[in-house]
Amino acid sequence: MRLIKYLLFAFLGLCLSANAQNKKAENTLLWEISGKGLQKKSYLFGTYHFADKGFIDTMKVLNEKLNQAEAVVGELVMDKDMAVKLMPHMMMKDNTLDSLLTPEEFKMVDDYLKTLGKYDLSKMKKLKPMMIQTLIMQATAPKTFTATNPAIDQYIQDYGKANQKNVLGLETVEDQAKVLFGSSLVRQKEMLVKSVKEADKMQKETLKLYNSYITQDLSELTKMFADSKDFTPEEMDALLKDRNDKWMAQLPQMMQNQSLFIAVGAGHLVGKDGLISGLKAKGYTLKPVATN
Repeated sequence: MRLIKYLLFAFLGLCLSANAQNKKAENTLLWEISGKGLQKKSYLFGTYHFADKGFIDTMKVLNEKLNQAEAVVGELVMDKDMAVKLMPHMMMKDNTLDSLLTPEEFKMVDDYLKTLGKYDLSKMKKLKPMMIQTLIMQATAPKTFTATNPAIDQYIQDYGKANQKNVLGLETVEDQAKVLFGSSLVRQKEMLVKSVKEADKMQKETLKLYNSYITQDLSELTKMFADSKDFTPEEMDALLKDRNDKWMAQLPQMMQNQSLFIAVGAGHLVGKDGLISGLKAKGYTLKPVATN
């Protein structure tokens, strides 16, 4: 009886250990895509738009896969014309911030921008509230980008271009602008005012997200996106699920004849509607690749 009990405990211990190891193995931002008749393997990597390339400089495996890929795929192609294409979507046509916000709200946002030491709201009255919020996110991000230490997405695409690889986008600038700046001005104002009123809380959440990202904790990232209170379910679908569905319709053909290095926001990888689950559901084999 003691022997049977010992064996049961030993078996349970092995199962728990294996389960823990599997969860640890899957906590990586880099995934190998194979199977379903693919002639060459492709790789899926989750980025964080406010992280810099220093994070991936020491990832030998990741850099090897990037070097080996025949094409680089991003959410959209980041080129010199992108800012010009985005500009009309960032601006209000028949309104200004000092009309949209109450005098008290305008002063509150302006005062907060001044504490960041970079912006004067009176000179940005035609910008949509979401653009102001984006500027705040950039100014309070854990990392500052430079020409020699760019954001991860920019670096990966620049690397592809410098090494004569095809650089492809899963959506257009207009597609992304519609998601980012297409909601009503009333809703954008509401989100901007809230982000300033709760600035300390927002910064803590941003730092938590960043730390979960650089530790490659996909379990925590999945939870954070699922529990987000900053967006309605419909807004989250527009940000992630709906775009994932469109990308999933394109990726099979793109992977068929060439090896891809696909670099998109990590939020697009995780969850039941994420690209990892979506590619598996289509019959591809997704294998986590340890990067450190």
